[in-house]
Amino acid sequence: MMDANHISERLNSMRLEISDLRVTTARYWSKSQHTALEKSAFALRKGRLLEIKREVSDMMKRCA
Repeated sequence: MMDANHISERLNSMRLEISDLRVTTARYWSKSQHTALEKSAFALRKGRLLEIKREVSDMMKRCA
C-alpha cells in the first residue's frame, strides 16, 4: 500500500500534468485546421488523460 505522502505527491504531479495537457489542448482547439502530427499529438494527450483517470481510480480502490 502506498503511503499518504507518496499519494499526495503523485496526485500533485498528475494535477500539473493535466494542467499542461489542458493548455496544449486549448491551443489545438484554437486552430481550425490541424496537421496529421497535431492530430496524432492530440490523440496521445487524450490517451494520457485516460491513463491518469485509471491511475486515480486504482489509487482510490487501494485506499478504500
